[in-house]
Amino acid sequence: MKRILIIEDDEPLLWLTERIVSKEYEVISTTSSIEGWCWLTEGNYPDLIVSDISMPVMNGFELLENLKSSSLFKHIPVIILSNFTDPRKRKKSLDLGAAEFIEKPFEPKFLLNNINKVLQSVNTETYV
Repeated sequence: MKRILIIEDDEPLLWLTERIVSKEYEVISTTSSIEGWCWLTEGNYPDLIVSDISMPVMNGFELLENLKSSSLFKHIPVIILSNFTDPRKRKKSLDLGAAEFIEKPFEPKFLLNNINKVLQSVNTETYV
């Protein structure tokens, strides 16, 4: 079963996102980018990361920068969830290496469809 790391500091939204995603995937969840980064550096490797942008200490942009500059983690696809509707935030996320940018609030099916699409594209790139 594919493993998804969800990083979201809004605990009710984290709970909801966990419930949505865990119907199809194994879910690991953290309430901060630092906590998620620590989980990764302990030798864990998810198939995908779903992360918020607005978080204290290390925001989603900084997380993306750290992931994409790491030889260990640069190939992990990231979907960004955000309250920002500013197209510059979307562009910055994609420029930093995010696979998708999803605005909150989102429909559960839309999130799952995007996760499936990103994971399928990773599998296609890996085996083609």
